[in-house]
Amino acid sequence: MNKLWLLLLSGITMFSCVSKKEYQALKKERDSISHVCMLERRAEIKYRDSILREVKKVEIEMDKQRLIASALRDSLQICHNNLEENKLYLENLGENLTEKQKQIAQEIAAKNKAIAAKELELNDALAEAEKERIRLVKLREELELISQRVKDLEAELRRKDSAVILLKEAIMNALAGFEDLDIKVEYKNGKVYVILPEKLLFKSGSTSVDPKGVEALLKISKALKEKNDVQIGVEGHTDNIPLKESDRMKDNWDLSVLRATSISRILIEKGGISDERITAMGRGATMPVADNGTPEGRAKNRRTEIILTPQLDKILEILNSN
Repeated sequence: MNKLWLLLLSGITMFSCVSKKEYQALKKERDSISHVCMLERRAEIKYRDSILREVKKVEIEMDKQRLIASALRDSLQICHNNLEENKLYLENLGENLTEKQKQIAQEIAAKNKAIAAKELELNDALAEAEKERIRLVKLREELELISQRVKDLEAELRRKDSAVILLKEAIMNALAGFEDLDIKVEYKNGKVYVILPEKLLFKSGSTSVDPKGVEALLKISKALKEKNDVQIGVEGHTDNIPLKESDRMKDNWDLSVLRATSISRILIEKGGISDERITAMGRGATMPVADNGTPEGRAKNRRTEIILTPQLDKILEILNSN
């Protein structure tokens, strides 16, 4: 698991333009991190509950051992009392022992032997009780560590969710003047999706961003520039109408890739965002959000999505801690 997260985080920062296959694999792993975190947290809680049950069993066993030890002490005390009484009786008899007195002496010897055996049994019971006490202490220490890890993980997940919500609000505020252009800002799967329609960014078939689109991208850049813990994915999407082939572009796939890289360059060169934070990807017509059989549906499919993902370093650190 540790190697998987390290490969994921290294892959995010090593390149800004990847192949479809590599990007899809990386995005799938990144998208599942939040789900994995929740599963890990539930597993931690389940493990903590199992330890609590084990602690309860140990406490019950220790109570039993204490009862046994208490009974043995009482029995031993009774034997000691009887022994002292018998010794006093024999001293009073002196040398004139009868057969009955000899029998009593034999009984006393047998009781002494029984007392010695009970003392050994008591020592064994006390030693076993000490072992259980030490085991209980260790289980409680482990329970405290597990409980703290669960608390840390829950706190970090809450912090991440709050940060993503604040990020969504910052993007919406930055795009406050573009409401009439059908820009959408959505929060799902622990990420913020900024969906920009083609009419804001490009003329039909073009890969050059229009001035109005540049203005919107710069506002987005301003909101993201100082948020260095947020990774930025840029995805180009088209409808399914075939593109007329040219020297520069063969099909809609090429168009979506070039549009994604054009937007990424504006974010980097004009918006001042580090290229290590940006990944560009063209998806062509493979991920429609509406019916390509209608003009309205095709217009919705011709879009660019800017996907904002908070880094999960702290969560991974908590999950990987011993």
